[in-house]
Amino acid sequence: MASSFLCLLFISLSTADGFMTYRLSRCDFNSTELKDIQFTDSYYYNMIEIIRFDSNVGKFVGFTDFGVKTAETWNNIPARLASMRAQKGTYCKSNIDVRYHKLTSKSGERAVICVTSSGVPVDLTLNHL
Repeated sequence: MASSFLCLLFISLSTADGFMTYRLSRCDFNSTELKDIQFTDSYYYNMIEIIRFDSNVGKFVGFTDFGVKTAETWNNIPARLASMRAQKGTYCKSNIDVRYHKLTSKSGERAVICVTSSGVPVDLTLNHL
């Protein structure tokens, strides 16, 4: 079975002092079953990951002082945690079900599907050398 992943990338630029912030949401999977899907949602500032939600962990984890404080705050908001935990089933599962046949159609290839923030899918296929 081909190993594959689906990613959704949101980029927003801040004009204040030339700093850049962006958010990367990913669904890693080996099959269409929920137990084989991992959803991660990471927030970056100036190319440094500051906070991440991981469906395998079930909560936000901070990687900087600001990220640790933010994770603590977000983890104390039950509705936010419930929403993020649901993304594995609502966001990942629905996209994987639609696109999974493309990812496993050819053996020996690793397929990557990215969806831009405007909703335009970009299919890439990486062949093994």
